[in-house]
Amino acid sequence: MQDELYLIKEAEVGSRQIGLAKVVVTLLLLSAAIATPLAMVPLVPIPGYMSAFGIAMIIINIILGALLFAKGLIESKERTIRLGTAYFFVTVIFIPLIAAFPGGLMTAPIIGTTSSAVWLWCYWHTGFGLLIIRYALSSDDVAGTATSVRTSIIATIAVVVLLTLSATIGLPYMPAVFSNGKNFFDDSTLVIPALVFGVNLIALLCVMRMRDSKPEQLWVMVGMFAACIDIWLTLYGGSRFSLGWYFAKITSLFTSLVVLISQLYGITRLYNSIAGANKILMTQANQDGLTALSNRRCFDQVLEIEWNRARRDKRSLALLMIDVDFFKKYNDSYGHLAGDDCLRKIANHMLAVINRPGDVAARYGGEEFVVILPNTDASGARLVGERLLYNLSQTAIPHAQNLPSGLVTLSIGVSAMVPGAGSNTTMLALAADKALYEAKEHGRNQIRTAAPESIAPMPPAFLLS
Repeated sequence: MQDELYLIKEAEVGSRQIGLAKVVVTLLLLSAAIATPLAMVPLVPIPGYMSAFGIAMIIINIILGALLFAKGLIESKERTIRLGTAYFFVTVIFIPLIAAFPGGLMTAPIIGTTSSAVWLWCYWHTGFGLLIIRYALSSDDVAGTATSVRTSIIATIAVVVLLTLSATIGLPYMPAVFSNGKNFFDDSTLVIPALVFGVNLIALLCVMRMRDSKPEQLWVMVGMFAACIDIWLTLYGGSRFSLGWYFAKITSLFTSLVVLISQLYGITRLYNSIAGANKILMTQANQDGLTALSNRRCFDQVLEIEWNRARRDKRSLALLMIDVDFFKKYNDSYGHLAGDDCLRKIANHMLAVINRPGDVAARYGGEEFVVILPNTDASGARLVGERLLYNLSQTAIPHAQNLPSGLVTLSIGVSAMVPGAGSNTTMLALAADKALYEAKEHGRNQIRTAAPESIAPMPPAFLLS
C-alpha cells in the first residue's frame, strides 16, 4: 500500500517531458529567428484583437494562479504560492492594460493615454519577471499558508493599483514613451526596454538553476523562454500591429499556457493515481486478507443487493454456509501456519466451483465460509456444494483428528428461496445456518438442505466447533 501511496506524490520529470520541452524551446528559438528580420513589417490592424488577447490572458492566468495557490496550500509550499502570485499579477495588470489600449475595449483609451498602455506593458513584464525570480530563489522548505495567499492577493492588487496610477495620473512625471505615436521607445528611453528584457533574462537563468527536477520548474523555464522572445519581438517590431507585435502576443499566451497545461496534466496524473489507490483501498476493505475471498462486510452488502434483485425479478436466491470440520483440532495438531494454508486451499476450491460473475464466496469468520448464488434454487446450490466436497476430497489434506476419514472435510448447509412479502435476508441466513447445524449433528462431511417450510424467523443456531 505504501508503494501505491507513493504514486500519489508529484512525479519527477521524465525523459519524455524533458525531450518535449527541448523540442518546444527549439521551435520557439527557430520561430523567433525567422520572425526577427520580419518583425517591423506592418500588418493590417485586426479589430478586437487586443481585447480578445487580453481576455484570453486574464482567463488563462486566473485559472493558473488559482491552481497554483490551491496546490501551494495543499502541499504547504510557499514557493508554489509565490509562483501563483506571479501569474495572478499578470491577471490583475491586464485589466488596466486593456482599458488603456486604444481599440482594446473602446476606440479611445478608457484610462490614461496611449503611452499608459506602453508603461503598463513594461510593468507587466518587469513585475512578472521579478516575481519569477522571487519564486526561483525561494526555499522549498518554507510552509505555505492561507494567510500567505491572502497577503499575496491583496499586495498584488495594491501594487497594480499604484502602477496603474503612475501610468495614468503620473504620466507627466515619467519618461516620454511612444512620443512619435509609432515607436514604443526612442534612443533616449532604450534603457527601459533593456531593463525589462534583462529582468526576464535573469528570471530565466534563475529558473534554469533550480535544482528541483519537477514538471513545474521545467515548464516555467519553457514559459520564460517564451516571455523573453515576447519582449524581444515586441521591441524589435517597434510598433503596434507589426508582425513582431502580433507574434509576440502569441508567445505571451504561450508563456502561461505551457505552465497551465503542465498543471492540468499533473492533476490528471494525480487523479489517475488516486483513483487507482482508491480501488486498492476498496478491494482491501472488501477482501479477506488471508484467503483473498470477500470478507464479512462485503458479504453483507452483496447479500442485500442480490436479495433485492431476486425479489424484483421473482427469482430464487441460494446461500451456502460452510464450516471446516474440527478445525480447532487441526490447528492444535499442525499449527496455525498450516491452518492458514489449509483455509487458503479451501478458498481456492470454492472459487473453482463458482463460475458465474454474480456468484460470491466469502469468509464469514474463522473457519466459516459462505457462498451467495443468485438465480439458483436449492438443488442447484446443492450441486455446487457437492462439487466443493468432491474437489476437496481429491486434494486429500491430512487431518488425523478428523475420523474416520483422516482428511480435512466440510459441513455445508444450503438454503434457497424466492424473496417475497414479509421475508428478509435473515430468514435465508438462519435457514442455511440451521441446515449446517444438522450436517454437523449427522456426522459432518456432508450437505444438508433447509426445507422450504423451515425458512422463517428463528433464533440463531450456535455452530459446533
